[in-house]
Amino acid sequence: MNFKGQVSVEFIIVLMLLFSLFLFSLWVFGEKNETYIYAKENHEAKLLANKLARTVNSVYLAGNGTEARVLVERNIDFNVSAAGRSIIIGWRDNYVDAALLTDNITLGQVTQGNWVNVKNINGGVRIENA
Repeated sequence: MNFKGQVSVEFIIVLMLLFSLFLFSLWVFGEKNETYIYAKENHEAKLLANKLARTVNSVYLAGNGTEARVLVERNIDFNVSAAGRSIIIGWRDNYVDAALLTDNITLGQVTQGNWVNVKNINGGVRIENA
C-alpha cells in the first residue's frame, strides 16, 4: 500500500491552517500596533501642550520682562496655535489643548527640535523659536 498521497493532502491542509492563523495574528497585532501608535502620539501632543501652557502661565504670572525657554522635542509632527485661553497642538487630523491664564498670546514660529522662548512683554506673552 502506498500512503504518500494521503500524507501530502493532510500536510497541505495543516499548512493552510497554520498560514491562515499566521495571517490572522498579523492582522490583529497590526491593528493593535496602530492603536498604540495613535495613543502614543496623542500622549506626546498632550505633554507638549501642557509643557507650553505651564511655561506660558508661569511667565504671565511672573510679570513684565520675564522670559523662559522650553525645549520642543521631535516626537511627532505637529503645529501650534493659540485660540482664546488655550494653546492647541494639532497633529495628523487631531488636536489636544491646554488651558492658559491669558488670551493675550502672540505666536511666532515654533518648530520641532528647537528651544522656544516665552517672553512677557507688557502683560502679553510672546512664543517663538530661540
